[in-house]
Amino acid sequence: MPKKNIRSVRLNIYINDPAIRRQVKTAAAQQDISVSEYCLRAIRVQLMKDGGKLPKEEPSLLKAAIEKAQRFQTETFGGRVFSISSADLIAEARENRNIQ
Repeated sequence: MPKKNIRSVRLNIYINDPAIRRQVKTAAAQQDISVSEYCLRAIRVQLMKDGGKLPKEEPSLLKAAIEKAQRFQTETFGGRVFSISSADLIAEARENRNIQ
């Protein structure tokens, strides 16, 4: 299957009320999604209420990145699991960097 380029198009939203901005950021964080994704979902809901027909939803950039990382992990490591934690490896690399 050919890879499809996912191209983002910018839409700027200016909010004069800092309380609404904080509320949007909080709601997005509670759902563990970006503010952009949160706003896009809200826009889609409103467009549907207004009777608009939406194109089939494209996977979010985060979902696409996770799928790409999982494919890389499977292709590269083939299900092998390392016995040392990545946090330990990072700490060791930092120590070695500071010594040199």
